[in-house]
Amino acid sequence: MANKEISIIIIILLVFVFAYFTLPFVLIGLDNASKPNPPEPEITYGEFPFKLVYEISGEQKVIEDTVICEYDGIGIGSGSKYRKWKSRLASENKEVVLMKVNNSKYIYYIYGYPDEYMGDLQFYEPFEASFPNANIYGEGGSRMNRLISADELLSEYGIKLISWEPSSPIVNSFK
Repeated sequence: MANKEISIIIIILLVFVFAYFTLPFVLIGLDNASKPNPPEPEITYGEFPFKLVYEISGEQKVIEDTVICEYDGIGIGSGSKYRKWKSRLASENKEVVLMKVNNSKYIYYIYGYPDEYMGDLQFYEPFEASFPNANIYGEGGSRMNRLISADELLSEYGIKLISWEPSSPIVNSFK
């Protein structure tokens, strides 16, 4: 009989611990699900050509591509619902890479965010392009990235960003 009682107590304790740690998330999820969806965009697709001119060790290079942006439905996070957007480059490149330093480290330029291109500034101010700075990925053997200043770009990698010509964001409305 004692073993059965101990088993029941252990099961009750496990249920209590499970409920204690999961109940807040369940309640937050139910609260978010009950909130109304944000209005959907009138314009759900856009293409935005850009041109980036830069030098590496005195040799001028040009990257021209197109950012393709699409509405991706409704997301839930941080206690609210929001419009989701996705973007890709027409070239099928993952990023605008300026230089591969080695197999795991490269320098790239952030071309902007789909929300902004599509005229949806629901949570933040317009993106300020990092020009004439860039980003570096994989420094110190990590998967981290960081902003790299124009001075550091030039002194350490011989890269100088000359011009950045993005397309203007659209004016969108939401129904």
